[in-house]
Amino acid sequence: MHRIAAVVAGLSLAFAGTSTTIAATINVPADQPTIAAAISASVNGDVIAIAAGTYYEHSLTPGGKAITIQGTLNGDGTLATTIDAQQGGLVFVINSGEGTATVVRDLVITGGDDVSETVDGGGIYCYNSNPTITNCTISGNTANNQYGVGGGISCWNSSPTISGCTIESNVVSLSGGGIWLYDSDPTITDCTIADNTADSGGGGIRCNYSNPTITDCTIEGNTATS
Repeated sequence: MHRIAAVVAGLSLAFAGTSTTIAATINVPADQPTIAAAISASVNGDVIAIAAGTYYEHSLTPGGKAITIQGTLNGDGTLATTIDAQQGGLVFVINSGEGTATVVRDLVITGGDDVSETVDGGGIYCYNSNPTITNCTISGNTANNQYGVGGGISCWNSSPTISGCTIESNVVSLSGGGIWLYDSDPTITDCTIADNTADSGGGGIRCNYSNPTITDCTIEGNTATS
């Protein structure tokens, strides 16, 4: 009898010990005042749901967590949530070995700038990581530091899955106005890459030692001087 009671108690403790790992939805700003605070409070599997509006934050880093960071859609399906870095840094820095379960979706990503000389890119910087980026508009970002590459998305040794995104009107001082790839093999599907500018090569996409898979995309109106 004592043994049975001990086993039941042990099972109860085991369930109690795992209950805190159940995935949750963290609402911004209802539950956490900022996106950065919500990321800090999150654990693997959580969804960070950002209400409609504009959020002035930069250098948002998932820190290797398998989380979903998502905006809100208007009734007509258009994007209602904007993250504007206001040239204070990149919008997203994804460089902690994130995989496909780290998801960025349904967001307008703008105002990013590579003011730090340790990273490059404007909107999203991926290093040794393979996140999923879907249904985002990545526009109005710049990369003008010593690297000057990847205005919209910059990938080094990374193979993100990028789908249903509009990457437009980003500007770099060197290469890859829309997307810069180095030793990276992303999958890019159903995207529009348009009106990006590079002062050197690759107005839309610049590929160095990379083998992307690009399907059903529109790539138009991009400019490069060489």
